[in-house]
Amino acid sequence: MSRMTALFGDISNIISLAITPAFLLLGVFMHMRILNNRLNRINDRTEFLHALQMSPQGMSRNYHHELSVLQRRMNVIHKANLFAASCVVIVCSVVIALLIDDVFQLRLDTLIAFLFVFSMLLLIASFSLFLHEIFIASHSLPATAVHRQRQFENLT
Repeated sequence: MSRMTALFGDISNIISLAITPAFLLLGVFMHMRILNNRLNRINDRTEFLHALQMSPQGMSRNYHHELSVLQRRMNVIHKANLFAASCVVIVCSVVIALLIDDVFQLRLDTLIAFLFVFSMLLLIASFSLFLHEIFIASHSLPATAVHRQRQFENLT
């Protein structure tokens, strides 16, 4: 009976240690959901512009510029999603390393710390790219483009 209590105590400790990465995973999944929603909106707009391109009237120069901006935004979101998904894999590896460390008593403390720091760096990269995509989107708005055109005209 004492062996069972000791085993249950160890497992409950490991489970409590694994809760933090589980909450982190939830946050990363929510971040990925936001990225995917933005990607869906970009895809919808791109499809609309491609349909417009096929129409007899064709597309104006502004729409071609918008397509290139949408492509840039799409590339940035894909990279942000890649970093976020990599973060998820590394965080899951942290949980596995915690369990292996406990079961086999291997002293994986350094590896676990390294993996956790690496996952945080991946998450920072993903959020940085997300902010970059927001910057691209906000600076390519039609109102912003008109404002920049007026500033350029005032300079010349």
